[in-house]
Amino acid sequence: MQNLAVFFIGVTLGAQMSAPGSAAIGAYRTAITAAEAGLKAGAVEAAFSALASVREALLGPSAARGTVLESLSDEAFGRVAALPGAIINREEVLLVEPDPEYYVKLAAAHGDAGDRAFFAALKATYPESVWPVYVDQQTDLSGCTRFGGGALVDTYRRWSAFQRTFPMRYVVASRKEVHDVSARLTESICACGDAASVQDELQRFLAAFETSPIGAKVKQRLQDVRAGRPRIRANCTASP
Repeated sequence: MQNLAVFFIGVTLGAQMSAPGSAAIGAYRTAITAAEAGLKAGAVEAAFSALASVREALLGPSAARGTVLESLSDEAFGRVAALPGAIINREEVLLVEPDPEYYVKLAAAHGDAGDRAFFAALKATYPESVWPVYVDQQTDLSGCTRFGGGALVDTYRRWSAFQRTFPMRYVVASRKEVHDVSARLTESICACGDAASVQDELQRFLAAFETSPIGAKVKQRLQDVRAGRPRIRANCTASP
């Protein structure tokens, strides 16, 4: 039955998507089926990893117009948007992202300790699906950084702990999460709150992670804030 479903989707998409794109979607469906069967070790992680190829295919350029995702017919888009475990959107903003809630349940049912830890961290980071907990969405594409409430520090702690505990699991994805939260701590120029909130978050970080790879950058940023040269806009509204 699964092979028939993959074949049907391949026929539907074949005229609108490259062979590698159709193959990526078929491979993802096969991987999800294997993960849901719970018969093979590593199947949950393999399914999650397969979604990256789907994202690359759908967000790649189309010979018709824009991206492949934008060029799909409504029928083809509906089939793609129904892929299990994926959040796929093309209204206002293009999205091909994992559905944390789906994967939390999948890991609980058929995963191991590494799977469960990874998706618990992913769900905590993206509690409302695609926006991280340390960002307040202000437009379809952007938002301000939430300094002062500890969300940045907690997220950094969560992903750093995952990497230490499971250094060979979900390597690319966990590295991305550490990179993203690190960039917000050291490079964000748009703070949701005031300068005091920025200072508070940076102090929290240094109290816990002064010797981390970004410790020196965070310390310099804190010194700049204290000296009145924060290089970050307080009470900021992000640009579209």
